Amino acid sequence: MYMKSEYMFLKMVILGPSNPKRLIDVYLEPLTDELLQLSQVGVRTHDHTTNQAFMMRAALMWTLNDLPTYGMASGWSTADIIGCPICMDDTSAFHLQHS
Repeated sequence: MYMKSEYMFLKMVILGPSNPKRLIDVYLEPLTDELLQLSQVGVRTHDHTTNQAFMMRAALMWTLNDLPTYGMASGWSTADIIGCPICMDDTSAFHLQHS
């Protein structure tokens, strides 16, 4: 049920060459605060079908982004020899000779 499109919503899109770069935390802070409240405390919600109130909780399941955006959001340098935070030192990455 939770995988149906009517139960999902897009919270944020930051487009274009004028993206906030290292200041992305300014945009993410309200989202982070909301997610913390929803996961730890919950929000009192009314269920119309049962006519009862309950504490709704939610969690961030995943994010979809390219490597530059991943680097901005996580603070990880994705433009270096160790560009993958999962592979770390166990990578065969290399720089081109004249780049």
